[in-house]
Amino acid sequence: MNPHRQADPFPEPPDAGTIARWLAALPERLGMWRHWRWWLIGSMLAVVALAVLQAPIGALLWPQTRAQALHDEAERALARGLLTADDGRGARELFEAALAMDPDRGAARQGLARVAMAALAQARAALAEDRFGDAHRELALARALSVPRAEADALAEALRLREAEHAGVDGLFAHAAQVHAQGRLDDAAGSALPLYARVLALQPGHAGALRGREDALAELLAQARESLRAGDVDEAVRLVATVREYDPVHVDLADTHARLMEETGLDGEGIARVLAGEARLPRRTDLAAADGALQAAAMDGHAPTLDPTAPEAAAAAAQMLPGLRECHARALRANALRRAGECLDARAALGDDPGDVAQAQRQLAERWLAVGDERLGAGEIALARSALAAARKADPAVPGLADFELRVRAAAAALRFD
Repeated sequence: MNPHRQADPFPEPPDAGTIARWLAALPERLGMWRHWRWWLIGSMLAVVALAVLQAPIGALLWPQTRAQALHDEAERALARGLLTADDGRGARELFEAALAMDPDRGAARQGLARVAMAALAQARAALAEDRFGDAHRELALARALSVPRAEADALAEALRLREAEHAGVDGLFAHAAQVHAQGRLDDAAGSALPLYARVLALQPGHAGALRGREDALAELLAQARESLRAGDVDEAVRLVATVREYDPVHVDLADTHARLMEETGLDGEGIARVLAGEARLPRRTDLAAADGALQAAAMDGHAPTLDPTAPEAAAAAAQMLPGLRECHARALRANALRRAGECLDARAALGDDPGDVAQAQRQLAERWLAVGDERLGAGEIALARSALAAARKADPAVPGLADFELRVRAAAAALRFD
């Protein structure tokens, strides 16, 4: 053999026998037999190290792996149309779990956006098949996942109109009008006011339902005032609270509310708390009964002069006057002049500030003269006379009273009223 011959750069791999002999000699080469104690100690340390480092290593590697698994499962749920599920296996819940585990995972956010659009599509499909409950549920899911508002609002309007068409609004309104005519206003789910409310929920601009509701609420308030006259304050409170639930700004509510304040001695805030169920009506004591009697007498124009030295009278006046001032102000705003006069007479009888009372009497008299002038111009002599008498009662010294009386007499003479 030529000693200068170059070695084969690609030698043949060792055969199986060579490998076996090498492995058999490995413990001797490593000194495992001579230093077996050290090898045992090292092995034990390696096991302990693996046990200690298992959690950090798992925390480093597992979230990404688990988040990806959740994302994949969410994609499968979305493909099946399972958008949400109470057991957490819906696409929404799975995407949210993946996002919580790995907040930087943009694919999970995109997945939630696709779930929102899928929910909107399912809501449209449910609407087309008149499955209104499913449509409402899917639309709520789409809104919760921030689907474009314009698309959600358009679908909601279409759903409302379709429900109204399906429910037969005209038939529902006819039924409401029927039970209204029977006097069944708010005694059960099938009474007039709940039915009117259902019609208006389906078709907010329904003129008949709006008119019917207003009439029914006015009837309830009339019943409340009748209950107050009968001394049944609890029933009056119940009726007024019912009206407030349907229409807190009903045109007749302010006057009835003021009468409740007068009857109970509570201020506006106190009555509001009672009507909202946050407080109970105060128990009637002898003093409260005396207050009621005194107020009734004042309304009739025969209130006794209060003795300022009497503690009971002073307490009654202090309790009642704020409500009477509010009653007077509300009545003036509503142009209910007779009611305003009653409240003003009661204020005077209970010892309200004389200057304030005199100013209010002058204002009321001027309002009556204006009403009388209007009635006189319309040729309604009887009503003009009535306004003249009311103005004289409110303030006999009001400017223009004498001139207006002459005009009324002349008009009456011309028409042979005298």
